[in-house]
Amino acid sequence: MKRAKHFISARALLVLCAMLGTIQCMAQAPEWVTQRPVSDKEYIGIGIAKLSDNDYMKIAAQNALSDIASQVATKVENESFLHTVDVDGKSRQLFEDKIISKMAAWIEGAELKESYTGNDKYYVYYTLDKKLHKKNSDARRSEAIEKGVDYLNKGRAAEESSNLTQAVQLYGKGLETVEPWIFLNLNTTLNGRNVDVAAELYDAYINVFSGMALTTNTVNVEGESFKAIKLPIAACLSRNGVVVPNVKLTAKFATGSGAITPSIETDYNGTAEFYITNITSKEQIQEVRISIDDSFIAALPKSYRELLQNQNWPTAKVTVTLSKSATTAYLYINEQNDLEGIERYVGKILANNHFTITEDPDAAECFIDVSTKMELGETVKGKYDLNSCYCTILIKIYNNSNQTLLLDYSENRVKVLVPENKSAEETITMCINEVMKRVKRNLPNKMKKMNL
Repeated sequence: MKRAKHFISARALLVLCAMLGTIQCMAQAPEWVTQRPVSDKEYIGIGIAKLSDNDYMKIAAQNALSDIASQVATKVENESFLHTVDVDGKSRQLFEDKIISKMAAWIEGAELKESYTGNDKYYVYYTLDKKLHKKNSDARRSEAIEKGVDYLNKGRAAEESSNLTQAVQLYGKGLETVEPWIFLNLNTTLNGRNVDVAAELYDAYINVFSGMALTTNTVNVEGESFKAIKLPIAACLSRNGVVVPNVKLTAKFATGSGAITPSIETDYNGTAEFYITNITSKEQIQEVRISIDDSFIAALPKSYRELLQNQNWPTAKVTVTLSKSATTAYLYINEQNDLEGIERYVGKILANNHFTITEDPDAAECFIDVSTKMELGETVKGKYDLNSCYCTILIKIYNNSNQTLLLDYSENRVKVLVPENKSAEETITMCINEVMKRVKRNLPNKMKKMNL
């Protein structure tokens, strides 16, 4: 019994020691861990991370610096570009994200004052002297204004000389230069008026291509499949009624297909000419669309490209109408041809669907391979005995210039009942008639979908 009492006393002693240890640890925690400090002279940042986290010291430090950064940004934002400029929510989010990503640049001078480990957590206490921060931010502000104004003036000079792609690149570089400091008041006097440099750069950047219009010398041209159109399409770019040179335009088929000369810059008259060098679609009505070639966007700061891509670029549309001229075709009857004479019927269908049959395979735009097969089947007994014939026709149409298969059409095992007393020639004629009924009904619709 005494041993039991001694054992219980020992356990009680251990519990008591553990409690005293916990109390002692809590007592050792510095006051800033439990109650946030306040200072008129310093910005204060408290960061916490779990000891179980990888790089917990780094995480705690980043949290403390973010704490200071949020105080600095909130303090000055009401006087900054973010507050004064009229931007949509998406644009504002873009700039706010960039401020956070450049945080280290504008809280330089922050120092680690204390650290503490307890309760499975790591705590850090950072401070930033407000006078030192003001001195540093004033220097950064002056530098940002100076560089921003330089890019602004160069961009305006390029814009005045109608070099818009160079102007937008200069405005973009200017925005990239001032972006870490756009939460500051970047006001300065420019040409006798008080302006925010960041706001001026932003407005200039997004409005470079505003007021643009594209017109063409024609709205409708006529062409033929597999041929070029001799006359060019001339597109004129203007801005608020004034022609704009040195901007690259591009032309593409919006409907239909074909080849058009490459993108080209507008000349001193704001004009760029495009030639349709081939029409590869048989669609009767096609459309070419001309617009500003936006490849220059790749040279802009990556994060600002979306601001321009969201804009409505001017476009011009030209309708391409195909003339009724027929496509030349060479009709080749394969050695596998049980239905002799069927080529005459196939040729009529082709002729009725804008094909001209030529005897010269080298002069043909399309090569048409026709093969047929007839198999004799069972005999159907009755008042008149009938032979079952199973007929197949295969028509392959190729682009003769590059041997591309354009159409693979077939009617397989068409059953034809022929009186037993019919001759071989009469049997073939009846089979051709039945097969061609289906071909006449189905082949033209298939040919309409061919991309010549």
